[in-house]
Amino acid sequence: TGQPPACFQACPGRIRYMGPLLYDLDKVAETANSPIEDVVQNHRDIILNPNDPDVIKEALRQGVTEAWLDACRRSPVYHMVKDWEIALPLHPEFRTLPNLFYIPPESPVANAVVSHGRYDMVGKESVLPNLDEFRIPMKYLARMLAAGNTELVAIALRRQLAVRMFRRAERVEGVTDDAVLREVGLSIEDARAMHRILALAHFHERFVVPTTRSEKTSNAPYIERGFAGFDELAPGKSPHRRKSFHGGSPEVAS
Repeated sequence: TGQPPACFQACPGRIRYMGPLLYDLDKVAETANSPIEDVVQNHRDIILNPNDPDVIKEALRQGVTEAWLDACRRSPVYHMVKDWEIALPLHPEFRTLPNLFYIPPESPVANAVVSHGRYDMVGKESVLPNLDEFRIPMKYLARMLAAGNTELVAIALRRQLAVRMFRRAERVEGVTDDAVLREVGLSIEDARAMHRILALAHFHERFVVPTTRSEKTSNAPYIERGFAGFDELAPGKSPHRRKSFHGGSPEVAS
């Protein structure tokens, strides 16, 4: 139907995103068995670029439609996971390669007031806040989202902070300075795109769900509506697909 799940639509914080990804099925087993320190990066590597001509050609040969390829190109999940590297998989050490990703949250700084009466939020070697002073420990986030690799979490957090500082300087002070972006490996275009998706995106930008072609719905669970009880849809039992409805006349696309 092209609609996201109800839990996504009901989310009051507008912090959920949905979109398709193309991945290399031949490399899944190898990625799942890769060393623990490489599993997150290898997981990213099997996600394919939907703008690559070779990927597009092979996807079309495999039966992926243009509608799905267009959705893959507009997918916010692809940008967060692959382009900006701010989203990480949940418990990658289990090696299930979940396509459910989380953006590490920024948390309040929990340090003491310095002698000048201000919070010393800025790191000594950077204009960005010191991540070690965040209230949520880096190691805690790394154990959940990066198999213990704190550097991957740090990259995600620094890029979020860099975009926030860049946009504040641009909108409040009227200064467009990409020094803080270059420090974390982002461009001005990346920063504006991240700000759009994370702060201003409309419904159709957050949820990119392609519809199913009608001729492909002969085995869709949706056509089994009306069944009840344990006889027809018992767990582990394949339902008998109906080919006609309403007095024996063939149903369209069934």
